[in-house]
Amino acid sequence: MLKRTQTKKPMSLDLEHIRMLHAEAIEQLDLMYTTLEAAEQANDTMRDRLDDMSINHWDAYMDVTHLICMHDEAMSSAMKKYSTQMREAQNDSGERQLGLHRVCLLFLLLALLRHHRRLEHIFSLRGTPMNDYFQESLTMEREHISHLIAMTQTLL
Repeated sequence: MLKRTQTKKPMSLDLEHIRMLHAEAIEQLDLMYTTLEAAEQANDTMRDRLDDMSINHWDAYMDVTHLICMHDEAMSSAMKKYSTQMREAQNDSGERQLGLHRVCLLFLLLALLRHHRRLEHIFSLRGTPMNDYFQESLTMEREHISHLIAMTQTLL
C-alpha cells in the first residue's frame, strides 16, 4: 500500500499577532538597553544586578523571538541559517560577564531595535502597491535580525 505524502501548506501569517510579538521584542530590547546603559554608570553590586537584569531581558527577548519563529516560517529559516540557538542556556564557563562587551552590546541592541521596528512597520503596510519590494525587504530584515542575534549571543 502506498503512503500518501502530505504536502506542507504554507501557513498564513496573522499580521496583527506578528506585529504584537515584534512590539514585545522591541519592549524587551529597549528594557535591556536601558539596564545596560545604567550599568555603564553604576559600580560594583549595582552594576552586577543591572547586568543580571539585562540578561533576564535578553532571555525574555529570545523567548519572544522563539514565538515569532513559530508563526513566521521565513524568520525561523533565517535564524537556522545563522545557526542561532533559540534557547541557549548560560555559557559553560559559568556566569556571563558583560563588562568588556557592554558598549558593543548597546550598539547591537540599537540595531536590533531598528530592524524590529522596520518589520513592524512593513507588516502594517501589507497589500500596498509596493508589496513586492516589501517582500524582499522582509527577507533582508529577517536575515539581519538573525545575524545580529547570533553576534549578540556570542558576546553574552
